[in-house]
Amino acid sequence: MSGQIVTSTHVAYAIVIPIIAAGIAFAWFWQIAPSARGRRDEARLPHIGAPWFYFVAMTFFVVICGVLAQGLFMVICKWLWPGFQVKTGFGAMMSMGALGVGVIPGALYARRLLDAIQTMQDKTLARLSGLSGVINPFPAPLAPIARSKILPAGIGVFFITWTASALTSLVWNWMLDRLGVPQGEQEMVRLFRAEHAPSHLLAMIFVTIVVAPVWEEIIFRGALFGYLRTRLPRVFAFVLPALIFAAAHSDTRTFAALLVFALIHNKAYERTGRIGVTIISHALFNLTTVGMVLLGMGDQT
Repeated sequence: MSGQIVTSTHVAYAIVIPIIAAGIAFAWFWQIAPSARGRRDEARLPHIGAPWFYFVAMTFFVVICGVLAQGLFMVICKWLWPGFQVKTGFGAMMSMGALGVGVIPGALYARRLLDAIQTMQDKTLARLSGLSGVINPFPAPLAPIARSKILPAGIGVFFITWTASALTSLVWNWMLDRLGVPQGEQEMVRLFRAEHAPSHLLAMIFVTIVVAPVWEEIIFRGALFGYLRTRLPRVFAFVLPALIFAAAHSDTRTFAALLVFALIHNKAYERTGRIGVTIISHALFNLTTVGMVLLGMGDQT
């Protein structure tokens, strides 16, 4: 048994060490190096000009889509699998997956409607500018990065995010230990340890690395951060969505790491203009975390 633990630990460190090395390298070349300083404030996201009441209405619409999908999933499960229980790790994960499946199309439709409103406002402002010399307070941003760069950029952001989050987690948990905060089992660790059926584990992994990254990035980066970034002071626009993201996961031990995760993803989305970049990074982050859990390293990540 001890041999298996040592082997799993060695495999985990063989994964972690290269990720940290790559994260430091990418952070240096993209953000820290003198040659990168001139690009740190680049923004490739347009201003979302829809009034706040449209945004609130679309947010409510997206929530309804998610809840309806989740409810439909529960009805189907009770009909086809009477023994299905949401209280199990598998049931909870599948229920959240169903919520995400409903949120994704709702959010995409809402964003399309908000973009249409933005287009109409731009046309109106352009006519007014021609008549009275009004200047658009939100100049056109840089064009988003090329589609061919989305995958490498997403991988690079993952390396930076994982490294920064891991280092933050070490410091945060050290502080909590000094303060005497009890170290409970992390939610993801608990859910995966509660299930042993291979089919259930595969379904949970799919939700974790495919469904969750898509709908969480669309909501927290594409919608919330994308809308607030030109409406609030810059610090608040970055921190508020990140705080909501970290708090939504309801885990004291991972709060600081998830806060850093969200801040980096906010910045990456703004600098690239592509939500696909942060979705790829998020998926790789979750995949690595699940791998650590399955290798028995969940309590140490």
